[in-house]
Amino acid sequence: MTNEEILFLSLLSVIFFAVLAIVLAVLQRRSLTRAVRLLGVCVFLMLMAALYPRYAGGRYALGLTLAESMSAMLLNASPADILEAFSAFSVPYIGAYKAMLLVLLIIAPLFTLGITLSFFSERFTRLLYRVRSVFKDTYLFSAINERALCIAEDIARAHPRAVIVFALRVSREDIGAESLSRIKEIGAYLVSDDIARIGHSLRHRRNYYLLDTDGGENLEAGLRLYRKYSGEHTDKVNMWLYTKSEIAEVIFDRLYETFNIRLINEEALIARALLSRHPLYEAVREGRLSFLLVGGGNIGLEILRTACACSALGEDTLVSIDVIDLDGERAKSILNKTSPELAARFSIRFHSADIKTEAFSSLLDTLCPDYIVVALGSETLNMETSLYIRRKYGNQNGMPKICALIDHKSIDEQILPHLSVADWRYDGAKRRFESTPIASFDITTFGSYEETYKDLRIGADYLDCLAVAVNAASRGILALGADITPAMLTDLYNQVCFYKNYSDAYALSIPYKLFLLGLTLTPDGEGDVSLLLPRIEENLPLLRRHENERYEACMRAGGWTQMPPEDFEKGRMSDKLMKKYARLEAKHTEALSALTGRDFKAEDEKTLLRLPAVITLANALYGKAYSVREKK
Repeated sequence: MTNEEILFLSLLSVIFFAVLAIVLAVLQRRSLTRAVRLLGVCVFLMLMAALYPRYAGGRYALGLTLAESMSAMLLNASPADILEAFSAFSVPYIGAYKAMLLVLLIIAPLFTLGITLSFFSERFTRLLYRVRSVFKDTYLFSAINERALCIAEDIARAHPRAVIVFALRVSREDIGAESLSRIKEIGAYLVSDDIARIGHSLRHRRNYYLLDTDGGENLEAGLRLYRKYSGEHTDKVNMWLYTKSEIAEVIFDRLYETFNIRLINEEALIARALLSRHPLYEAVREGRLSFLLVGGGNIGLEILRTACACSALGEDTLVSIDVIDLDGERAKSILNKTSPELAARFSIRFHSADIKTEAFSSLLDTLCPDYIVVALGSETLNMETSLYIRRKYGNQNGMPKICALIDHKSIDEQILPHLSVADWRYDGAKRRFESTPIASFDITTFGSYEETYKDLRIGADYLDCLAVAVNAASRGILALGADITPAMLTDLYNQVCFYKNYSDAYALSIPYKLFLLGLTLTPDGEGDVSLLLPRIEENLPLLRRHENERYEACMRAGGWTQMPPEDFEKGRMSDKLMKKYARLEAKHTEALSALTGRDFKAEDEKTLLRLPAVITLANALYGKAYSVREKK
């Protein structure tokens, strides 16, 4: 074979590897690191194919080609000598061949540098993170999903220079391009390692977000972090742990001393936000409220539990609660297992109907709801069902209120504004149809990831500040001081799940208590609560009945049942193992007072009379004052 024939075959090989490089780069376009490495390998093969004719026919031709190619990749070759060697070939395309070879000799070292840096990028990331974490609070995430990204983006908006780290036990190549783009946008670091192995000092706060979809994974990561900090006894470590299991709550109930732990029950967050932003009392009509829940899954039942506590609207308001599910008896059975006697105590009626059949329509004919929540399996199904219900009941006088569970905020921004009915009229002069909107479907959405996780930082939301203030007031702390700081109260609030859940539920009930008094909370910046105390003193019996009913609903929703008075042991009001509580039902209060010597009536009234101080303390924590005003 002549040298010219070898040169021609080499040119074909170069073209083949060039095409291969383009194909592989396109296939791996979602991973820049992998694409750079594959292109580097292809450039090396192209160099070998292009340089081989220089040594063809000689001894050790392949070995010399390999050595020359490696030298070129390391910027250790002499392009002038290499190109001069090809002057002996007498083919018409030798000029183009030399130009191609020169390009390869220039770009080869660049790919070597890119490949080298790709292997050390992890080290550079860790080093930069360690340096910055000495001077800044750090937020570390154990998973990349919608809830984690929403929280990280919210943190980045609130603290533009925050140190945010995603520590994952997967490689960068396994992460989607959209997620990588969002991480890059907020300037977060990405480290391929277990979150518990990421080292740093404790000069500043470390906030861990264990948000994997698998609650078991989160629990294991939480326990690894517990072992890591078990000897520190620091107040500078906070943990948020996503779970749907009671196991984590039981475990961390006694491990809180190590650091602050907040268990994230997504369904409870959604339910709490819904009934705070769109309270049930706004739907009361002529002394009645009919609440309808469509969908008895996990999220639906959690909304139902919260709605039971919020349905204590005074003796003058008749409340009825209905649930429609594909299998109503199964939903009822699940609720009775997880929240014993709640359905019976609050007269909840369960119905079975397929929403896609006539049975659903016939069932709606028998109901006259004022407040409807649609929480089915998908946001599309929720919207379709909400549209059908609106057509069924209409929207005269704003009735009924319809709330649809939606996963993404974009529905609010892109679809809801256009959900309206219009009349069409042909304009002969303009030769076109013109529309006049005549009615809106008026559907309220709730529960999107962006909405649910926007303020998942203690103190970011006023309701959180109310909860912190409730917890502090129950411990006798009614104002900030030199040694009573917001951080100290936040730590106190985070320590015990039982009391934190109580504080959250009580904070949610405050606007409902004000409703009973004809008052409302207004963010006017003045912080005037002077109307509240005299109104409480005038209505103490009413508020006590409300609080007893609300408290029982919250406790039963959490799985607690009444401890019989005969089982009461002095000094022990609850049996945590059996989840029994002595003061669950108000009718046992007098018997307990006689057994314990405590005046529970006076204690309840004292708690209610602290309400103005709770709101004042919440105002101080939030930084924007709310006032108590007459409800219009």
